[in-house]
Amino acid sequence: MDGHALDNQSFNLKNKKVLIYTGDTFGLEARKKLPSRPKTADGILRYAQYNIVGLVDSHCSKKFTNQILPDLKNKIPIFKTINEAQKKTSAQVLIIGVAPQKGEVPMSFTREIVKALENNLDLVSGLHQPLSSFSSILKAAQKNSRKIWEVRYPPQKLPLASCQTYKIKKPIILTIGTDAALGKLTTTYEMFQKARAKYQAALIPTGQTSVIIEGWGICVDKCAGDFMAGAVEKMILQKEKQENPDLYFVEGQGSLAHPAFSTTAIALMHGACPTHLVLVHRPARKRMTHCSLLPTPSIKKSIEIAEKIILPSYLKSKVVAISLNTQGMNDNEAKEEIKKIKKETNLPTTDQIRFPQNWTELFLKN
Repeated sequence: MDGHALDNQSFNLKNKKVLIYTGDTFGLEARKKLPSRPKTADGILRYAQYNIVGLVDSHCSKKFTNQILPDLKNKIPIFKTINEAQKKTSAQVLIIGVAPQKGEVPMSFTREIVKALENNLDLVSGLHQPLSSFSSILKAAQKNSRKIWEVRYPPQKLPLASCQTYKIKKPIILTIGTDAALGKLTTTYEMFQKARAKYQAALIPTGQTSVIIEGWGICVDKCAGDFMAGAVEKMILQKEKQENPDLYFVEGQGSLAHPAFSTTAIALMHGACPTHLVLVHRPARKRMTHCSLLPTPSIKKSIEIAEKIILPSYLKSKVVAISLNTQGMNDNEAKEEIKKIKKETNLPTTDQIRFPQNWTELFLKN
């Protein structure tokens, strides 16, 4: 069995019963320490269209996922163990729903993953470290004839970017951030879903969570540096040829201001040639993720840098809206922060989860 899935379209989840595994990171107490650790699970729960029958978390005290994420439409049960979950749901697939630092597989996960394979569950993982690099996991997969989809592995023969997406004379909206892990995927999906209610819209999956949700795409941060921008360009051109959508929503990655993740952020800007930018910001975050030496840049500075870096320069793309992640604030505090930033920037501003706004016409008229 080849544990490295090089074809990102090879694993169809649409007709499967799916479990999400988060170790001990999904609960409210765990989120106080590491709020972005279960972000893969959060994104899948919010936006995936396949049949999610349960979530497995050993420490979560709640019984249903919507008790943790109140905006969820579906009430999905939370189980303590994979054995219990599989027995009660007859699930067929287990998705690893965490995004640990450095993308490494937590050692505490390996035993549970082996149990999942022994329970005849196929695996989906978006971690940088392949599950199949562990001999115990690979042997269990081979013994039980199970599949492992390593989502982050890019396709072969990616092109070099050459600004070909500039020729698409339609809105291409890219989310950018003042930092990493603050809600670019969420903002992208919220805008995409509102747009496709009236228009033919396309979402371009550039990270592990969106690739798992959509069943196709390329994890840009796993591509060789010279081909990151080309990967984004390839996906947009592919959608243009296949579907001819009215507008595109490109999921942003990292931050131009972050020393670790700026390369991916720049590649997305050069590969997408966006006509519109939406800046995502979390007001409560004062220092950069995993880099406390640096303060989070101001919104004004972030806009200035982003608008100068887009190629081709004559495209003259602008930040046209601000999407806030007001997690940790109450509603009144969030409304005051939105009001303040809207006044500072003179741009449409909201938290798309708490106070949704439809910006589609804004993209189409400019």
